[in-house]
This record gives sequence, C-alpha cells and structure tokens, in this order.
Amino acid sequence: MRTTIYTLVLLFLVIQVRFSSTDMDAQGLSREIIKFSAKFCNELNKNASVISSPLSAEYLLALLALGTSDTAHSELLTSLGIPDDDSIRSSFSSVSSKLKSIKGVTLNVANNVYIMEGDYDLVPELKKDAITVFDAGIEKINFSNGAAAATHINQWVEDKTNKKIKDLLSSDSLNSDTRLVLVNALYFKGTWEKQFEKHLTSDQPFNVNNNTKINVPMMFREDTFWYGESEGLQAQLLKMNYVGNEASMLVVLPNEIEGLGGLLQKLADGYDLLKDVNQMYSTKVRVTLPKFKIETEIDLNTLLPKLGIKQIFNQQNSGLTKVLNAPEPLYVSKAIQKAFIEVNEEGAEAAAATGMVVMMRCARPPSPEFRADRPFLYLLNGSEHATYFIGVYRGKD
Repeated sequence: MRTTIYTLVLLFLVIQVRFSSTDMDAQGLSREIIKFSAKFCNELNKNASVISSPLSAEYLLALLALGTSDTAHSELLTSLGIPDDDSIRSSFSSVSSKLKSIKGVTLNVANNVYIMEGDYDLVPELKKDAITVFDAGIEKINFSNGAAAATHINQWVEDKTNKKIKDLLSSDSLNSDTRLVLVNALYFKGTWEKQFEKHLTSDQPFNVNNNTKINVPMMFREDTFWYGESEGLQAQLLKMNYVGNEASMLVVLPNEIEGLGGLLQKLADGYDLLKDVNQMYSTKVRVTLPKFKIETEIDLNTLLPKLGIKQIFNQQNSGLTKVLNAPEPLYVSKAIQKAFIEVNEEGAEAAAATGMVVMMRCARPPSPEFRADRPFLYLLNGSEHATYFIGVYRGKD
C-alpha cells in the first residue's frame, strides 16, 4: 500500500488594542533550527509522547522580529539563532524556495496575514517582507464579530491541514480590539521509499522507563537504511527516506532506557547533531519501530518565555513598534500550537497549528539492529537537513 506522511504547521498572531549582517548558509540555518527545535521539544510534557513543529513558530517569530525593536528584537534574534534582519530575509527566502522545490513529495507552505478592516495596514517595509520573503497573503477582516472571524480563519486552517486541525481559534480570542492575525501552514505528503509490511507488525514490550513496560504494536523491516552511532549522544541514529530521497524521518534512539532526557538537553545546549548525521552510512539494518498516533496542544505563552522570548508578551512595553501603521501599543496576548502525527506501516500523517494573540496594550558494525523499544526522539527533515517536525515517543500516544 502507499506510504504517506502529511504534516502541517500553523501559527497565528492576533494583535489587539489595550486602553489605559552576514548571511547564514543552509547548514548553519539547519543547525540553528535543530537547536531551537530541541529547546522547544525539551520544554514540552516530560511524561508523554509529543509532536510539534518549531519551524512553524519560527516562520512567524522571524516575521515578527522584523516588526520589533529594542529588547524584543534582540530576544527574538538570539532565540532563533539568527544574527540580524538581513539574515532573516535571506535565510527564510531560501527556506521557502527549498520547501517548494523538494523532490518526490508534496510540500506546501502557506502564510496568511489577517488585518482589522478599515485603515489598518502593516508598516510598508514589513508588508513588503511579508509578501516577498514569506510569500504571505494579506486579507482584511472584521474582528469585532469574533465568532465569524474565528470561523473564517479556522476554515483556512482546516483547508491547509487536510482537515486535521480544527477550531484553532476560539471566538472569544477575537474582538474589536484585535488588530492582526498571522498564520503559517506547512503541509507534507510523501511515500516511504521502503515500506513496512503489515503482516510483520505485532504487539511487543516497550520500556516506558526502567520500571515500567507496556505492549505496543511494533513494525519490522530488514533492509538497507542510513545508520549511525553517536558517542556524544550515546545513541543510535536511523534515517528512513521518502520517495525522492530529499525528505526523511530521522530517529535518534538513546542507548539507555531513560536516556532521552539527557539527549534532549545536550541538543538544547547546542550539540551538533548534523555532525553525527553527516557520518551516517548506508547498511542493512534490522528495524523495529512502534506505530503510533500523537496529538499535542502547546501553550506558547508559557513555552516561549522559557526559550528567552519574553518581551513581546509584556503589555507595558512589548517592542512591537514596527508592525502596524497605526500608533497603537501592541503585545502578544495568546500563543498556541496544535499538532498531530500518525506513523504506521503506510507511513505517517501529521499536522500542527500554532497560534499567538498579539493585543494592543491593554567504524561500521555488521547488520546492526535498531530496536526502538524505549523512549526516542524523531525528526521529519527535508533537504539540507531542515527540520519540519520534531517529537518524542514515550510509549503513551
């Protein structure tokens, strides 16, 4: 049967009113995305399986960075690992171009900017960047009718996520003070180059931790894959390609049952995973991998400050000074991401949606075995090792 994987990420920002330059190369950007993704993932639920798409958040955080000043601007650049505004423009133009040209899979990126109807508009330079760098559509909408506006935006989300993400925005998150909603969607559909056979799937023990085992459905295939071992991470690496060999799923499996936490922390601290990936080699591997389905909702109001992004949430001084043409004080009041992934013999299907509300202030081993029977990290990557999705599987869907 056809092996497919669908992925989507969506980020929205609602801006409301309160009354009272050196270019980075592709490998360099990929390293920063992996580092940010590891920090992102490391702050999620430590006791459950999760799926997320930091790249979705990065798209709109990068756009937002171009509209900020002072502390907010430096926080965003530092957290994203990008030196300056020109590097944002060149890097994300390159990322968008590569996403559109990846071979063998369907991979679409969509950005939309919803602006309060009337005389409101983006600052000209930011509007130019939104269109030319992020290829964003721009649409006027009446936020005063929160229910109608939420329904309209949520429909866009559903259409871009193959109906996997629904009701991203609640009607009470939009009102007459809302000024702006930014949305990013990433959709991926591909076919495993080497598929698992359903009749080889069986329930087998999975070590949730040193003291707990549960039975989960395990897929099996013995074939030639890209394989590696990381001494620094104390882990095995397995890369499974999709048709076209430009998109892949990378699984990083700790050697120890309870080794995932330490592995994630090393990556968050800047360990160079790409160095290990570049040393992987093609060999026959006996692969045993769980099939799973995960849904995750992430409160970015809580998570992003842990990554050093705090100022944009400050009602008194957010730094959002170069966003709208109207001299109104703004701040991010709400940020959320919803994500979904399903991995089985036919591949994987994934979707994610992220939202922010910005308010106006108010040596080669022979035939290695890769047996993923303990918590592990997985990444969905494209060309130049760009990470689209990252998550962990802990045996609990």
